[in-house]
Amino acid sequence: MSKYDILETKLTNISKYLDKVNIDDESTAEYLRYFKEHVIKLIEAVHKRIIRNSDGAVLGLVRAISDYDELCADEILWSLVIEADLYYSKECKIF
Repeated sequence: MSKYDILETKLTNISKYLDKVNIDDESTAEYLRYFKEHVIKLIEAVHKRIIRNSDGAVLGLVRAISDYDELCADEILWSLVIEADLYYSKECKIF
């Protein structure tokens, strides 16, 4: 598998998991919808091979959910976003 394929799979796993997340707080649920849209845009960029090299930076997925306690407390979501951020940062410095 190419780096693109691996990253796309990681992002797709996040997107699929977001469909299963049950959030009680309405503002957090609304934010989660925006977050999912962002993840889908990243998937499209990876699929089209137009995502930039990371140059060691992260995608910002961890930071995107870090202000929401309910999202941070979800261990599966937390693992998925860390995994995608770290993979992009370390493995996608140059595609």
